[in-house]
Amino acid sequence: MDKAKRTEVNRAVTFILDNKALLILLILGTAIQILTGGLFLNASNISSIVRQISTSVVLGVGFTAVLASGGVDLSVGQMLSLMGILYAHYTLLMPLPLAILAALLSSMLLGCLNGVLSVTFRLPAFIVTLATAQVFKGFAYLLCDGKSVGGLSDAVKKLGSGIVFGVPVSAIVVLVLAAIMAIMLHRTKLGRHIIATGGNAAAAKASGVRVERIQILGYVLMGICVAIAAMLLTGRVSTALPGAGEGMEMDAIAATIIGGTPMSGGYAKVSGTIFGCLIIGIINNGLNLLDVSSFWQWVAKGAVIIFAILIDAQTERFFNKRRVAL
Repeated sequence: MDKAKRTEVNRAVTFILDNKALLILLILGTAIQILTGGLFLNASNISSIVRQISTSVVLGVGFTAVLASGGVDLSVGQMLSLMGILYAHYTLLMPLPLAILAALLSSMLLGCLNGVLSVTFRLPAFIVTLATAQVFKGFAYLLCDGKSVGGLSDAVKKLGSGIVFGVPVSAIVVLVLAAIMAIMLHRTKLGRHIIATGGNAAAAKASGVRVERIQILGYVLMGICVAIAAMLLTGRVSTALPGAGEGMEMDAIAATIIGGTPMSGGYAKVSGTIFGCLIIGIINNGLNLLDVSSFWQWVAKGAVIIFAILIDAQTERFFNKRRVAL
């Protein structure tokens, strides 16, 4: 193969890898539309999918920042459960704006805790966040004695299930948050520092980047996203459940990696994360429409995560070979 043809092939492969989430989404959506006899693509079903994945998208956006900075957070599902309980209690004790602010501050502190334990004390983030996940889970059940927290106001419910001009409020929140995160990561000095830290912490530190602060900030940003996700989920189901976030960290991880943000850090693609969440949401919705057992949904999610890791590994190998060739 001559050099010109090899260059064209590399460009085509690069395009596919950079946009793999969108391509998978289009193929998957088309297949499910055919298999369900046209039931998939209708306004009501699409609106339902958007509401259902709003929580996962918000978590995925936060996870994108964490992975880009070189970290990992396996506590987000249990943190979401705890924040849902705290947020529900806050709304019962104070006006909604103050409850939202209190929830954001509380979740930032939890994220900061993960960051300080992992970064300042130089402990493996994988183990630390597994441990804090159990702590968060315990407190979630303790705060509500294992029972759901109900009696929430209509304003709280509308945040997760309301509609404005025919558009779900949750979708508006997700798009605004995703836009802010994308601009921050790709158009600001702070974002460049986050990505530089995840790509090569030693080089970033030598360039004057305060690496430890940046890494901790990644976890704080994750905390903010968890609080927002908890508000949307609590509003959508009209109650706070101590086990509401069980397993959601897996959806966030799969969506983020499928979307193009590598586990090794140093790169972020927020739009890809959104497409990744849509893929997982469509799989769940499609299996429901096809009347497939919910047990198979767990199998499908596990397969998606394995697929995501394989894609991530192959993508890394491809780009490493290109760097060596250049």
